[in-house]
Amino acid sequence: MVLSIPGSWPLLPVSGQGVAYTARVGLAGTRVSATPATANLSLAADAPDLAPVYFNDLTLGSEAALNGYTIRITSICRGEVLFDLMQQPDGQS
Repeated sequence: MVLSIPGSWPLLPVSGQGVAYTARVGLAGTRVSATPATANLSLAADAPDLAPVYFNDLTLGSEAALNGYTIRITSICRGEVLFDLMQQPDGQS
């Protein structure tokens, strides 16, 4: 397992509500030797305190939603996870 990278790179775009509301994704770990490979991510979105929620054992194509954002896993490698982050209209998830 590869552990804890505190944020995404490149940085995600600033929310229209301001920096305090910008979504943040963190990598808590990957397990590439598992079948299928898994990733543990944190997501903090649309709240000024940005307390993260953890999503464990995500696999390729998995989706997780929080506060109107959906994250979809597109690749899992040792120490790296690629993802799409979509903001839903009207905060729906």
